[in-house]
Amino acid sequence: MRVIYTFLAVRMLRLARFDLARSDMLYRDGDAAFARSRDRVRRAEALTARADLPSLASMR
Repeated sequence: MRVIYTFLAVRMLRLARFDLARSDMLYRDGDAAFARSRDRVRRAEALTARADLPSLASMR
């Protein structure tokens, strides 16, 4: 019985580590996506200013 519990504990630890690594990867990818979207907004604002259009903030 002890062998079964040991096996289950080791398996659960491996799954937990995998979930943690996946969570960290998604967190980093989310930060990168947020930075890209902020850069796109900044570029869009610069283009609207060059075209003498109203800014995105004033269009809301």
